Amino acid sequence: MYNSQIQLNTGISKSSFTQNIKSFSMPKNIQATENVEKTQFKDFLSEISNNLNEQMNAPDKLLNDLVTGRNGVDVHDVMTAMAQAELTVSVATTAVTKVIQAYDKISQIQV
Repeated sequence: MYNSQIQLNTGISKSSFTQNIKSFSMPKNIQATENVEKTQFKDFLSEISNNLNEQMNAPDKLLNDLVTGRNGVDVHDVMTAMAQAELTVSVATTAVTKVIQAYDKISQIQV
């Protein structure tokens, strides 16, 4: 005959569950982010602009090395650097556009 009542016994008491929760620690990768040094927004923007500038100058330096025959630079290296610089400018332009759009939306909010 079929028994419709099922008894579940997990063997976990409320006190042991509470002790396990209290002893739970955050994963190491989350703990590491809590101690991150906070930087100023202007420093962040300065670093981004410097990286963008380096990305834009890299193809010129490689092209100069290719023409003069220094450092064993190949045409492929120059083309890769140009594509990377183009992508960097595209991403930076998109990010600036999104920031400006967000600023416009915030400035339209009436208090």
